[in-house]
Order: sequence, then structure tokens, then C-alpha cells
Amino acid sequence: MPRPSKGPRLYLLEGKGRTARWCIRDGTKNIATGCLEGEREAAEKKLGEYLVAKHDPKKSLGNGDPNAIEVADALSVYMNEKISASARPKAGIAMINNLNEFFGDKAIGQVNGSLQRAYVAQRGSQSAARRELEVLSAAINYHIKDIVGGTNMVFRPVLPDASDPRQRWLTRSEAAKLICAAWRQREMRNNRSCGRHISKHVARFILVGLYTGSRAGDICNAAMMPTIGRGYVDTETGLFRRKPYDKRETNKRQPTVPLPPRLLAHIRRWKRLGIAKKAVVEWNGEPVLRVSKAWPSVVTAAGLDTQIKGDKVMPHTLRHTAISWYLRAGVPIDKVSDFCGVSVAIIKKVYKHHLPGNFDTVLDAANAFGRTTGRR
Repeated sequence: MPRPSKGPRLYLLEGKGRTARWCIRDGTKNIATGCLEGEREAAEKKLGEYLVAKHDPKKSLGNGDPNAIEVADALSVYMNEKISASARPKAGIAMINNLNEFFGDKAIGQVNGSLQRAYVAQRGSQSAARRELEVLSAAINYHIKDIVGGTNMVFRPVLPDASDPRQRWLTRSEAAKLICAAWRQREMRNNRSCGRHISKHVARFILVGLYTGSRAGDICNAAMMPTIGRGYVDTETGLFRRKPYDKRETNKRQPTVPLPPRLLAHIRRWKRLGIAKKAVVEWNGEPVLRVSKAWPSVVTAAGLDTQIKGDKVMPHTLRHTAISWYLRAGVPIDKVSDFCGVSVAIIKKVYKHHLPGNFDTVLDAANAFGRTTGRR
């Protein structure tokens, strides 16, 4: 009995004496993408285009039965109409590709709890699997509503447990070590740190993160002039517009806020010196998309590296740190919420232990343990 097709997916075509290239494997066919081994992102985009071209949603009616609709069709429609217009289309396309490789040959009715748990097991990362199953659910429900119309059917995914929120934040001395390590780090030559400085852009990234509590993506996306698809720092007015003008509002709030005076002075100096011409964070004169490549070496140089997952210092740790510092300084919750773009509910849930005086009444009551004053 022949094995069922896995659906279109990327495959690295290798051969003796030839350059490895990505192709799209669809059943027994290999479709060239023209992308070399190191051009994975471009190959993923080609796969996305192929999926859209191949699958016609109008052919996916399933004889009126939503359970008979192919998952591959739901994923291709969702990618074309929703993911491509999202803030991070590359990340979304990568998730669609992962889902399509596993579920692409299945009908919606076959995607039961057992199959979803198998996906989580083979995916390895439970948090990544959870995000991708949420995308799968959104794609299926979007497609059912669009194709079938007034059905009451709703696909509900079987999700693994959510990871606990990270509690790691930096002390003032740790933050200073991180900035110094990024500012001083040089290229290694002959096993000696004596080459050019390679991480000063990370130091600038850290400063913006600590002062504003912004997400890493908002920091890297901050342009020095109004730019389509990017946030904008106005050095004249001192305002930081996190959300691009052409981006719709999402659950991840991106409020426009005034920059703290010290940070604004830094950014004005970077602009004057030509360090930041196009974007607040630049490397070799070009905007930095993310600092994930340089980040680990900076953390190691600062002496903050650890194997304990909950204690790892990540770019997002800067956001935790800023929120924690502002709360500890006595800034009201609603002001921190508005400035950092985090909900009051999240602050009370994750950062409650940072609120000054939050447990004063409890501690005062503890001083009276065992006393009978006031009893009759």
C-alpha cells in the first residue's frame, strides 16, 4: 500500500559535485526554487507561493462538510490573506510550513487530539508547538467561515501547557556589566581580543530597552525618519512612535511615548556622530533586524551566562527589567502600563512582587502573631 503524501514541502537537494539547492517536493515531483542551501528564507517564500498557486480554496468545499476540507487549503488561504499582511510574515510563513509538512495531507476531521499531541512530541519545543497549533486553529476556523459560511463548527486545538512567564530581570550592576561587555567587545584575532569593536550596536539596543521597556522588535524597527513599515524616533520632539503608521492595532500594544531625557540625549548624539542615520540601532550603516546573533557572546562576556533556563538573560529580559525598575521606583501601575505597552492585568500577574508596599499589611499582621490583644 503506497504511503500517503505529506504535501508540498522543502527538501534540500544534494549531489556529488553539485551545489546543494532547495527544491519543493510534492509527491514524486521536485520543483526547483533557485535557492541555495543558505537561502532558506527565500526558499520558504517560494514554497508559500507554490502552495497558494497549487491549492484553489474553491475546490476545497468538502461536499459541504467542513471536516472534509483539506488542512493544506486552510493553511494556504490563511498564509495568503492573513500572514502575508502581518508584522512578521517570515516567521508566520515558517510556522505555516512546519504545520503543512505534518498536517498537509490530512482533512480537518482527521486532526484529532492524538495527532496534535504527536505534533507536539515531534516538534521538540513545547512553546513553539503551542504557538503553531494556535495558528493552525486560526487558519482552519478562518477557512471554514469563509468557505462554508453559517456553520456552527469551531475547531479547538489541543494545546500543550503554556510556559511559565519569565521572571528574570537585571540588577543595576548586571545591566552595567552587560552594557560594558557590549561596548568593549572586539573581534578575536590569533586567539586575542584585539580586532575591531563588533557589539556597540548591542550596547545601544540595551540602553533603549532599559529606558523604554520596548519589545526587541520595536527597538530594531525604530527608524530615524518617518518610514513605511517602521516605527520612528523624532529627535526634535523626543517622541518614540513604536507602531508603524500603516500597521493595524494588535494585542501587542505599541504606544507612542516621550523618550526619557537621558536616552533622548544619547540618540541625538548618535545621530550627530553618524552612528544612527537610518535607524536607532545600526550595524555597518544598516538597520539591525535583530540582535540574536551577537547577543549570546555579549551575555557570556558580561559573566551572565547560565544553563538554568529560567535565569537566562535574553533580549526580552530588558523589557522585564525596565518594567520592574519603574514599579520599584514607585511609578503607578497604570503609568507603567501606558508607557511600556503592557496590560495592567499582566503587571499584576507577573510583576506583583515588585510593587512597593504591596505586602505591608501582611507583614504588619505577621508582627502580631500569637498576641491576644483585642480578644474578649
